[in-house]
Parts: sequence; C-alpha cells; structure tokens
Amino acid sequence: MTSVFPDFVAELEARTAIEDCLKRFARAVDRQDWTAAREAYHDGAFDDHGFFKGPPDEFLAHIEKLHSQQDHSMHFNTNVLIEFQSRDRAFVETYVLVLQRYRAGAPNVPSGAAGLRNLASARYLDRFEKRKGEWRVVHRTLVFGDIVGEPLKALPVFPEGFTEQKHGLDDPLYRLKDELTSL
Repeated sequence: MTSVFPDFVAELEARTAIEDCLKRFARAVDRQDWTAAREAYHDGAFDDHGFFKGPPDEFLAHIEKLHSQQDHSMHFNTNVLIEFQSRDRAFVETYVLVLQRYRAGAPNVPSGAAGLRNLASARYLDRFEKRKGEWRVVHRTLVFGDIVGEPLKALPVFPEGFTEQKHGLDDPLYRLKDELTSL
C-alpha cells in the first residue's frame, strides 16, 4: 500500500477522523439532531440521495420531514474503504444498512397497517476533504442496493423494564451519557 502520509500514525489519525464523521452522521440522523448532521459536510458540499440532489442544508430539511413520520431509525455503517488521493483528500466507500419504522398514517404506509418497517442496503460514495483541520464530506452519492418494506400488523412491545430507544433528542443516549461520564 502506498501512503500519502509521512507515517502510519498520521494516516491512522486521518482514517479515524473520517470514520468518526460517518458515525456521528448516523447518530445525528437517527436522533434527528440536524445541527450535528450538518457538521458532517463542508460548506459548499453536494448530496445526491437519488430522491434529493442538492446542498446539505436543503437535504437535511427534506429528510427532517421524512423522519418526522418515523418512530424508529438506525443507520449501520459496515465496510468502510478509504482511499487517499492526498493528505487532505480521500475517496470513501461506506456500506450502509438502514432500518426504519414509519408510523400509521405516513404517506407510504398501507391503509390499515400499524406502521411500515423498511430495510435498505446502500453505499455512500463520498469525497472527503480536510479543511481547517476537519475531515468532512464535500460530495456524496448514495447508491441503493435493495429496499424491503414490511407492513406491520402491530407495533413492537417491549417487556417491562426494557429501555426503549427514541427517534429524537429524548433518546436515553443523552441522559445516560451525562450520568455515566459524571461518575
């Protein structure tokens, strides 16, 4: 492998920063934290999600409306391949699995269903750049592989005492993060 970095540690720092950016974006979207999601993009970036093509601010406003009809969303980044063109530019391919549950009454939910569970596989094809010390997306294309929709007869019910995730800023993450880091 030929590296554009002077040493392994410098390359590892860049790889870690890119992967952390991808993970923070997934968390932000799944918690509907649109300010945090915007931090994954540099100013002037472009996002092509197929159903939307344009700047990140407009993209995030668009998906905010879609996510307002959901009770559950989880994005799983799996394979991440980072190919550096220079010390401040990389092509990144990230495999993504997305599990989302739309509530009854959302436009894509069949009449009479309690909700709709979608499972999608896709890949982010990104150009990342490091500007002012920050690795962020400059151009993203989402490439879809598959999507499966399952109308739900009933919503999931968790046993008493289980901690249930929330598709918003009221998720236990924020309370527990504060509690557990202050111990």
